[in-house]
Amino acid sequence: MARKSLLIGVAITLVLLLIPVTREPVPSLEDAALQRTLLERGDAHFWMQKRFLRSKSVNLSAISQYDALIRQAADSIGWDWRLLAAVIYHESRFHNEAASSKGARGLMQIRSKRYTEEELLNPARNLSIGTSYLRKLENRYLDAAGPDEAIKFALASFNLGDGRVESLVAQAAADSLDATCWDAVATLLPKGHHTVSYVNNVLNTYAYYSRLYPR
Repeated sequence: MARKSLLIGVAITLVLLLIPVTREPVPSLEDAALQRTLLERGDAHFWMQKRFLRSKSVNLSAISQYDALIRQAADSIGWDWRLLAAVIYHESRFHNEAASSKGARGLMQIRSKRYTEEELLNPARNLSIGTSYLRKLENRYLDAAGPDEAIKFALASFNLGDGRVESLVAQAAADSLDATCWDAVATLLPKGHHTVSYVNNVLNTYAYYSRLYPR
């Protein structure tokens, strides 16, 4: 009886293996309602990453409802708008009303007593403040480190604080590390530090956006 049951089980398994698997069709990216839902939820990037990253024909029409403002703000500091969009994604997921427990507000999660909450919750004003600060941070490292590394230092400073990154750079120089290379300076942070992850995540998201959206 046991042998008969075993044979029956094997036979059923073989039959199941021979039955073609029907996959659920993937929704079309041209579906305007789907695009709108994804953008409102702020997770279009990760949905795309899972479903369509290997497709050569993927191209969405917009990253967020703030694309026009992001383009304008990025142009003001000479950045690719998709890089700035990547920063905003990791700061607020494109939620203008986003607020942190530490008092950061708006699209770029600005935290400063110099500005009113009304200013920080105004998308255009928030982007203007945030990009001006990024440009200041980038210029601080541009001459010594070059444009690519300067962007990494700017992102790190935006996340960790400019004073803290400056201290790390000084320590790196004192330890005979390459103080003009973010990866070298980042070794002074604890393994798995959130700022190291932040810089990597922003740049990875920028790479995805560069593939999926036209400049």
